[in-house]
Amino acid sequence: MNDSIITAPDYRPGLLRHIVLFGYRDATTREQRREIENRFHALAESRRRGNRYIVSIESGPQNSPEGLHGGLEHGFIVTFRSEGDRNYYLGEPLVTDPSCYDQVHHDFKQFVGQYLRPSGVLVFDFRVG
Repeated sequence: MNDSIITAPDYRPGLLRHIVLFGYRDATTREQRREIENRFHALAESRRRGNRYIVSIESGPQNSPEGLHGGLEHGFIVTFRSEGDRNYYLGEPLVTDPSCYDQVHHDFKQFVGQYLRPSGVLVFDFRVG
């Protein structure tokens, strides 16, 4: 499908939650983890045609006592108003036209990879309601 269609703000409207879970390499320091979290939260200020397109970003370290976290240590929940906004955020490999995705998020993905262990990221999206 055409990148400009699937990234349009009105493409499949409705609140969408994008959950991202990170598992860090052993060598990733506390300061580096703090920088990752700060950079991730800064994505909430990203602009699209002059407007913020991310509704909110929430995060926190894993603290469930169930022992089912699979080594994932930090979670983020990003809220979007539409699948189009989510797709604009995702970028590659879904969206290949650089004019149709958020370069700031693209750069963040390039940055964070060095700090994550192999298979140290899990993403899960769902519609609200």
